[in-house]
Amino acid sequence: MKRLSLFFAIILVSSAYTYGQNASISGRVSTTDGGVIPGAYVQLNSDLATVADEKGRYAFNKLTKGDFVITASFIGYQPLKKSVSINSGQSLVVNLSLDESVTQLNEVTVTGQSESMAIKEGIASVSLVEAKPFYNRSINAPDLLNTLSGVQVRQSGGVGNSTEISIQGLSGRQVKLFVDGIPMDFLLPVEELGIGASLSMFPVNLMERMEVYKGAVPVALGADALGGAINIITRKDFQDYLEISTEHSSFNTWRSTLSTRKFFDSGFTVGLSAFYMASDNNYMLDDVKTINEFGNPESISTPKFHDRFRSYMVKGEAGVVNKPWADQLLVSFSHGDLYDEIQHNFEMRQPYGQALNLATTYNTSLQYEKYDIADKLDLNFYLGYNRIATSFIDTTRNIYDWRGEIIGQKTYGGEITTSQNNLNLDGENLVGRLNVNYKITPTTSLIFNGVASHFTRVGSDPVAAEFYGEDYFQNPVYVDKLVAGVGLEKEFLAGKIVSHTAVKAYQFNSEGFIIENSESTTIKQDQFQPGFSQSFKWKANKYLLTKASYEYATRMPDRIETLGDFSAAINANPGLVPETSHNVNLGGLYKRKVWSIEVNSFLRRVSDIIILQAVPPPVLSKYENLLEASITGIESEVQYKPWHWLTVRANATYQDLRNRSNKINSGVSSDRYYGARLPNRPHLFGNGELQFSKSNVLKRGDQFQVWWSVAYVKEFFRYWEIDGRKEDKLTVPDQWLHNAGIAYTGWNERATLSLESQNILDANAYDNFRVQKPGRSWHVKLRLFLTKP
Repeated sequence: MKRLSLFFAIILVSSAYTYGQNASISGRVSTTDGGVIPGAYVQLNSDLATVADEKGRYAFNKLTKGDFVITASFIGYQPLKKSVSINSGQSLVVNLSLDESVTQLNEVTVTGQSESMAIKEGIASVSLVEAKPFYNRSINAPDLLNTLSGVQVRQSGGVGNSTEISIQGLSGRQVKLFVDGIPMDFLLPVEELGIGASLSMFPVNLMERMEVYKGAVPVALGADALGGAINIITRKDFQDYLEISTEHSSFNTWRSTLSTRKFFDSGFTVGLSAFYMASDNNYMLDDVKTINEFGNPESISTPKFHDRFRSYMVKGEAGVVNKPWADQLLVSFSHGDLYDEIQHNFEMRQPYGQALNLATTYNTSLQYEKYDIADKLDLNFYLGYNRIATSFIDTTRNIYDWRGEIIGQKTYGGEITTSQNNLNLDGENLVGRLNVNYKITPTTSLIFNGVASHFTRVGSDPVAAEFYGEDYFQNPVYVDKLVAGVGLEKEFLAGKIVSHTAVKAYQFNSEGFIIENSESTTIKQDQFQPGFSQSFKWKANKYLLTKASYEYATRMPDRIETLGDFSAAINANPGLVPETSHNVNLGGLYKRKVWSIEVNSFLRRVSDIIILQAVPPPVLSKYENLLEASITGIESEVQYKPWHWLTVRANATYQDLRNRSNKINSGVSSDRYYGARLPNRPHLFGNGELQFSKSNVLKRGDQFQVWWSVAYVKEFFRYWEIDGRKEDKLTVPDQWLHNAGIAYTGWNERATLSLESQNILDANAYDNFRVQKPGRSWHVKLRLFLTKP
C-alpha cells in the first residue's frame, strides 16, 4: 500500500506539470439540451481542424497569441461560429452548443456517432442500455439490466430482496458493479446488504445509461471482476433543470425521485438528487407448507408478511466545470438509509417474523477530471471516504408459520442464528482511484488505472456476548485491496484494426476472525495475483464489426466471504484464496440502416470458485473454495426499426455450465458429478420488446408511447441433474412473463403520465431454489421535467 501511495503521488505530480507558454483552446460540443455530439467537426481559422471525441470534447494545443475563429458543424445541426482571443500561455475553454437544423432534407447521411454507439463499437465486448427511454416507465435497475443479452437478473422475491446478476454464466460476487467508474461498494454497503438492496438505491431516472462489460474488463474500471462488470453512468445534464417523479404500484409500493442542477456563468455548479422507495411486498404466496389444527401438514395460499423494505438517499454536489485547469472539480456528500425485513431463508422453507437488517451510509468524495492537462495527457482522480453502519437484529425465539402466526418457541437461539443477535457493525472505507490516459501518437494510447482501498470494521453485540461469553465483534478487522493495470491500445490500417493489451496486478491483505466451537481464532492473509488480457477489433466495412478477446482474470475474496455475515448466518473464512478464470470471447455486429444483429460466443474455465456451503440455521454456513467449472455459450440480439416510431428488439442466450472438479475439492460425495451440469442455474433464456412511440398525436409537442415486453426462462433443476429419478426431481419450471404499458407526455414535454402492468398475465414466477416472485402488479407514474425555455 505504501508503494502504491508513492506511485500515485509521482503520477499526480508529474501529470500536473503545466504547459509552459503554449496556449490552448478546448471544450465540448453539445446540443442545446445538454447532450454531447461525438464526431462534430471543429475548425480553427482555416488551417487547423479536429473531430470531437466520444464525449464531445475537442482541443487545439501549442497555439500562439492571437485572434481565432472557431467553427463547429455536424449533420442535422446548424453550424456555429465563435470569435475568440487568446494570450500567450493561456488555456481557454470554449464550449459550443449547436441548434438542430430546421431544414427539411430529402435524404441525410449521418456520419457521426452518439457516445453510446462509440462505446458499443469500441474494442471492449459490451452491451448497453440507454436509461432515457425508460424514464417514463415503472422499471427499476435490475429490470433494466434484465433486458440485455447474456445478462440475467435473478431476484428472490420482491422489491429490495436478494438479487443475483449473471453475465455469460458468471454470477453473484463474480460480477462487479460501478458508478461512473467507481466501485459501487465504495459508495454503498453492497456486500453487507446485497446487490438487490443496493441497486434499488439507484433509480433509473437518475441514470444516463448502464454499460455491461463481458469477458475482458477494461483497465479503466480497475477491479477484480472475474469476467463481467456493470458500470452505471449517472445523469450529467449540462443545463439548469428540475425533475420530479413519483410512482405508486401494487403491494403498497412507492418510488419517488428528485433531481436538480444549476449552472452559473462563472462555471460554478450545484446539484441535488434524492430518492425514496418503500414496499410492503405483501404479494400472494402459493403452495407453502403449514400445520393445520389437526397437526397435519397442508399447503396454503397466503399473503407474504414481514417483508417490508424501505430506503432513501440524498446526494448534494458542488464544484466547477469547464475551467482551464479543470473540466470538472466536484465535491459530493450523500446520506442513505435502509430498512429491510427478512422473511425467509434462501430456500424459502422457513418463515421469519422479526429478523431484520438496518443500514446507514455516509459518503464524501472529491473528483477531479482534466482533459489534456498536459500535451496529450488526460487525468481523472477520485478520493472517497465512506462510513457504513449496519445492524442485524435477531432476538426473538418465536417460531412463525406462513400466516404470520406464532406457533411455538425455541429453547435457545434466534430465528436465524444459534446465539441470537443484536449486532451493530461500524465500517469505514477509504478509497483512491487514479486514471491516466496518454496519447503517445494519434493511433497509440497508454492507459493507467489504479484503485486502492482500505476497509476497517468494529462492532458490538451484547446479546451474542452472553451466549459466547465474550463480545468477539469488538475485535477490529480489516481488508486492503489494490488493483492496478496498464493498457496499450494501438490502431492499424487507418483504424480498421485495433489492439488492446493489458496487464493487471491484484494485492489483497486481510485480518479477521472465525468462530468455531464458541472460540475465536484470528486469521491473516497476504495475497498477490497477476492478470493479463488481449483484445482485438476488426471493422471489415461500414456494416460489419468483429471482436475477439482473452483474459486471465482474478477475483479476490470480498469482505463478506472473508469476514462473515451474521445476518445470513454466515461464518468468517479469512483463509479463502482468489478465484481465477480463463475467459475467451468472440463476436460480431452487423448493422444496416433499419436493423442490426449481434452474436457473441464465450468460453470460461474457472478455478477455486467460492461457494457458500449452506447449512440450515442455527449452524453457521461458510464460504469455501470448491468447484472448478467450464462455461460455454452463445448469445444473440436483433433490433429492427423500420420506422422512427416503431422499435422491435429480441435476444436469446444459451449457456452450459459444467463441473470440472473431482470430489476432493468440489464439496460433493462422488466423482460421478464430474461433467455434470451445475444445478440451480438457467441455461436458456431470452427477452423481447415491441415499442411504439409517436409525437404530435393530440397536439403539437406531445408524445404517445405504448410497449409490450416478454421474458422467457427455460425450466432448470434446483439440485444436481444426475441425482434421483427424473419424475421426482425438483425444478424451476418454464416461465413466460409479460409486461405492458402506456405513457402520454404533454404540457410542452414537461409532464408524463404512465400506466403499466408487470406480469400482466399473472403467471407463476420463480427464481433461485424456486423462491416465489410477485404475480401481476399495476403501476401509475407521474413525471415532471422543467428547464429553462
